[in-house]
Amino acid sequence: MQTWTSTSRLTQFMRNVKNLYAAALGIEILCIAAAETGENTGLYVLGFNHIGVPLAYAMGYGLATFTTFATILGRYQYGSGSKIDGCCSVLEQEESNGFLSSIIQTFKNFGSGLKKMKDLLKQPNLVEILKSTLTILIAAETACIITAETVDLIFFKQAIYLSIPLSLLAGAFTVVAPEAYKKMKRNYLQIK
Repeated sequence: MQTWTSTSRLTQFMRNVKNLYAAALGIEILCIAAAETGENTGLYVLGFNHIGVPLAYAMGYGLATFTTFATILGRYQYGSGSKIDGCCSVLEQEESNGFLSSIIQTFKNFGSGLKKMKDLLKQPNLVEILKSTLTILIAAETACIITAETVDLIFFKQAIYLSIPLSLLAGAFTVVAPEAYKKMKRNYLQIK
């Protein structure tokens, strides 16, 4: 019987994080790009005033939600009957591929999701996709924003060189960590 030490659990957890990280990073890059596009467009159209700023942030968050939703929607086939297991099972699709190919596949899923929008009501997993979208968006964006703002406060003038990479790292890790832990726990229960 194989023993399950704390070192082997940590090793399994880190292996799972490494395998899932590229897809989460791809989703996070799409999400941040959409949020920035929405916010900057809102500020340009509505102006930098007491009404324009909150509406611009709402536009950014709405566009980020849409891109996350489209990416998750693009992951699933209508007729496959594939079940969404947990909030982040969308990450498991590319875990065996390389890092760059996983990120590219995430971008392709976004494009595929855009094409599937016209048949949205035919999607059998719509409720699960919406739950996954909101969970990923809230967890990743919250971690991303908190990290970026903390780095901005600590390093002030040099913050842009640190805040963007660290916020991407934190946002993607926030999405990956729970799924990596679930996979580690499933493996542990299979060994027992």
